[in-house]
Amino acid sequence: MIRASLARRRVSRAAAFLLGTLLFLLPLAGCKKDSPVGKNFRFPLGAEPRQIDPQVSVDAASVTMVAALFEGLARLDENGEAVPGAAEWVVSADGLTYTFTLRDSRWSDGTPVTAQDFLFGMRRAVLPSTKSSLAEQLYIIQGAKEVNEGTAEPSALGVRAPDEKTLIVTLTEPDPDFPEKTASTPYMPCKESFFEETGGRYGLEEEYILSNGPFLLVAWNHNQSLLLNKNEGYYDADNVYPAAVRYMIGSVDDPVGQMADGLLDAAPIPADALDAAREAGLTLTAMDDTIQYLWMNNRVKALGSASVRRALRDAVEWEILYGQLAESALPAEGYAAPAAVLSAGEGYRTGENALTPQTDAGAAAKALSAGLQEAGLSRMPKLTLLCADDEYSVNLARYLVQSWQKNLSLYFDIEALSESELETRVKVGNYELALYACMAPGSSALDAFGAFATDAAGNYAGFSDSGVDGLVSAALLGAAGREEMEALEARLWELCPSVPLSFEKRYIGIPAGDTGILVRPYGGGAFGAPYDFRQAGKLDG
Repeated sequence: MIRASLARRRVSRAAAFLLGTLLFLLPLAGCKKDSPVGKNFRFPLGAEPRQIDPQVSVDAASVTMVAALFEGLARLDENGEAVPGAAEWVVSADGLTYTFTLRDSRWSDGTPVTAQDFLFGMRRAVLPSTKSSLAEQLYIIQGAKEVNEGTAEPSALGVRAPDEKTLIVTLTEPDPDFPEKTASTPYMPCKESFFEETGGRYGLEEEYILSNGPFLLVAWNHNQSLLLNKNEGYYDADNVYPAAVRYMIGSVDDPVGQMADGLLDAAPIPADALDAAREAGLTLTAMDDTIQYLWMNNRVKALGSASVRRALRDAVEWEILYGQLAESALPAEGYAAPAAVLSAGEGYRTGENALTPQTDAGAAAKALSAGLQEAGLSRMPKLTLLCADDEYSVNLARYLVQSWQKNLSLYFDIEALSESELETRVKVGNYELALYACMAPGSSALDAFGAFATDAAGNYAGFSDSGVDGLVSAALLGAAGREEMEALEARLWELCPSVPLSFEKRYIGIPAGDTGILVRPYGGGAFGAPYDFRQAGKLDG
């Protein structure tokens, strides 16, 4: 069974940064007054972090903070490629053994970061007692799966620290993407003595956090803000420009106004505010990382049948529906958005692997009849289609319902909800059918497809299939080439857990005077942070 760990995978597919990253880097020449270095920044954080603990954090807010406060053996550059972070490395000729040599870096309390700290962090991630949903991310390491399942002792994990500066990791099979994986949260270091001193409160408050990254946490005002200061003890402190970064917790009601007033330095811009953003002089970046889905709750008896789900898909009048899409949307071509990647520097979506539905009323009617028989139903129950309460979403919902009425003689209701209520209903499974746009949990095609694995955090359909789970498990262990990924998507298309309707663009705004801010697709995706601000600056006047 694939656990929710898949939803937060951190692998080299983070190279989607190359496809969707915006880098504002301006010359640093000039007098001190005009230097962009040493300024303060504010960014939005949608929710309160649950726990700033690299080995267990999976919610977006917590992972965002981990990415700013901690550093792994490697880190990801603006192109999503692994570069030395806390260590440099060499790999053996057979590709199985990585030897990391740590840099001279220090924890936020001033003590040295050692190889033992990385060993303890990885071991803690896979220990059954930790109950981490991220453990599968380390299964490429020898013994990790067995330790996590309780069939081997912790010492069986293929990680050794022969001295304070050397860490040796042995893999189950060659994996050229392994350095990228070490940039992910469960691979981060954890100082054992400090962890034990917290008495089970590790990561819950400012005083129970010990970090090794470019920033350190100096204030955590719960449900209000988190303040980070530059870590002057960081090994590369000269290349960390901001003096302080404050994350403001909660929704942003007027992002354009707040950025114009200097209260925020980056924020998502709603489609209806794009013109205002341009007038305010904001720089806009489009992210091709979002899919508008027709979600189908597979836990509903009738929708538990793949035949019924395919019937609803194939009965849609697609050409008419596509004619109603917004200018910023395109017909979906499968379960991976345009920004998804196969591996470092290689996009997944090509003209050859596009999957687009076709209207076939006759086949849909036959599939519906067969599916209802499979489900033990004499007729299709009257279902309700949820959508957002804006005119565009309601219009799309109407065209769907009209298609089903015309081609299948089915009569469904429409219920329009606020965006927040719609999101909650979909994510907790309190719906039958729903129009809801979302991103995959990471930037790779495997992230997108794996979101439909059993119990994955992004599996809002409640879908489960052993074949999909098996393909995802194999891919997690390294068999994730194009052929395997396309086979996985083809199986999803056949089983139709839900229907991708359109590829939607998101827009991020940044004030014109801000420089050096990296904006990452998928809300940070595999890396975890939507913005990389190590070299963020501001130009005066």
